[in-house]
Amino acid sequence: MDKLLVSANDKEIRILKVSDIQQYLGLGRDRAYALMRSAGFPSTRIGRTYFVTADNFEKWLNDYKYKTFILQE
Repeated sequence: MDKLLVSANDKEIRILKVSDIQQYLGLGRDRAYALMRSAGFPSTRIGRTYFVTADNFEKWLNDYKYKTFILQE
């Protein structure tokens, strides 16, 4: 994945973009954006761009492992 690395307080934070989520989950662009906008997904919106930290994304994946996540827009 093409991760952005942000340094804060001597700690690197991996940031994922919509294209990273698309690639990792095998989703189309519209479904990836719907996921980023959904209430149960830990994304952050800055301007018109959505981001999620890699740590929060991995935690979300583990929380919904073997479960169905329904997109609610």
